[in-house]
Amino acid sequence: MPVNDSDQIRRLADEAAIRAVLAEYCLRLEVNAFEEWLDLFTDDCEYEIFRRQLKGRAEIAEMLSKAPPGIHLGGPARVEIDGDIAHTVQNFVFINAGTNERNGGWYYDTLIRTADGWKISHLKLKFLK
Repeated sequence: MPVNDSDQIRRLADEAAIRAVLAEYCLRLEVNAFEEWLDLFTDDCEYEIFRRQLKGRAEIAEMLSKAPPGIHLGGPARVEIDGDIAHTVQNFVFINAGTNERNGGWYYDTLIRTADGWKISHLKLKFLK
């Protein structure tokens, strides 16, 4: 079935909005208030890191607000959209500001369309090492 122009425009707009959320994920951790970073997530989000599954913004804030400062370099993302749900994979490198140690890996995200735009509902972080 051929896709009409309005469907193509909506898909491109959705993809641009999702890519903006992924870019903000890295930048807000570094240059914004922590609460502004949390605004990228749904209230009932899940975050998998270090073999732990954090549920909701409060648990995420409890653990990740203690993370060391540094710079997150997010690579290009693969974005697959199915209606109001999107799945993404994005590689990253993190450089610790205090120790200059580096680590990298992949963000596996699920985003959902909300009244406030696209939000992360699930994130699984897989480290390279």
